[in-house]
Amino acid sequence: MNYADLFDEELICINKEFSSREELFEELSNILYSKGYIEKTFKYAIKKRESEYPTGLATDVMNLAIPHTDVEHVKKPFIFVAKLKKTLPFIQMGTNEDVINVDNIFILGIKDPSKQVNLLSKIMEKLQDGIFKGNYTSISDEKEMATYLKQTFGSEK
Repeated sequence: MNYADLFDEELICINKEFSSREELFEELSNILYSKGYIEKTFKYAIKKRESEYPTGLATDVMNLAIPHTDVEHVKKPFIFVAKLKKTLPFIQMGTNEDVINVDNIFILGIKDPSKQVNLLSKIMEKLQDGIFKGNYTSISDEKEMATYLKQTFGSEK
């Protein structure tokens, strides 16, 4: 799998404000559905999975969330990237109560579950890299962000 193919300028949202996680999932799911990336069931499934298996991550470099759900809710693979104007509370991964404020979201839509672990590892590796963070945070244009992420993530190797 070429990870670069998962990023699309139309699936990047920069400096957007959401009033809640619920609103974030609703709006981004609507975009994904309208572009043919997901089944109608995705919106419900991602909310349910996030409530059962939180995806918030506090790293030394940035706080982020990596929501995802089962493959049957995905029509074609993608990564939707949202750099938020204002943080949203997410539950820390591996806990059921520790809240962290997140302003970066990577929603994963994977069709092949065997590729998910490698992709998560690569995302985690990059998101803990100070150089990546500097470049990532300085980009304020969706097209430029898509180009940068495609170059950065490249192939699965």
